[in-house]
Amino acid sequence: MMKLAQLLLILLLSVAILPSTASADNEPTWYDIELILFRHGSSAAGQSENWPADPGSPDWSSAVNLVSAGSDGSGQQRPYSLLPQSAWRLTPEYNALRKTRGELEPLFHKAWRQPVDPPNSAKPIHLGAEQGDGLPLAPFEGLIKISVNRYLHVELDLLLRRAVSINPTLNSAEAALTPSLGSVRVTGKRRMRSGEIHYIDHPLMGALILISRVEMEPPTPAEPINPEEAVPTKPAETSTAVKKESAAATTAK
Repeated sequence: MMKLAQLLLILLLSVAILPSTASADNEPTWYDIELILFRHGSSAAGQSENWPADPGSPDWSSAVNLVSAGSDGSGQQRPYSLLPQSAWRLTPEYNALRKTRGELEPLFHKAWRQPVDPPNSAKPIHLGAEQGDGLPLAPFEGLIKISVNRYLHVELDLLLRRAVSINPTLNSAEAALTPSLGSVRVTGKRRMRSGEIHYIDHPLMGALILISRVEMEPPTPAEPINPEEAVPTKPAETSTAVKKESAAATTAK
């Protein structure tokens, strides 16, 4: 009976320790994301579909932007940092799209590095050209959200602009109040593994995405400090008794 009680106590203690052990390993894993977006150039593509006049817009409220490469003040790489073209791995696929003579029109090709969180805490990333006064309307705008829950999960929510004709009776002021008019909402989800190239299809648009796990280098440990160099040693002080004996010996001489 005593052994059974001891076993139960050990099991209870191990369960109590588990949450703190898990939290220590709860740091998100970092991944390199490479994405190509393209539109189908054929004028007949998607014409058989009945697209809504106003598809609405993605929820931009919690979106983050991709940032230029660099590190933060602590020397750590910033999340959502763009990668140089030398690190891109889908360049052959992008060049192949450009050689289709307009049948497939590349719209976007970038790569970045980010931590990937579970679905309930993953942040959507804004995609598209910067908007501003005097700038032409970008051909697309949208969001991509990447999360992990056993598998990697990708969610796309894009607006492909000027994809369908709008009511010709609308004036420019009325159209400006609803910027998504004439756009087609392109959404897609994909479950994937690290290192795989996936294709997300749509009658008017397509996406190629590659997600690769990053093996982050551990921080360089600080060099050990030599105590003898850090704290200079003081010469030992001669005791009073030794001094008196030395003085007596000198007098005797």
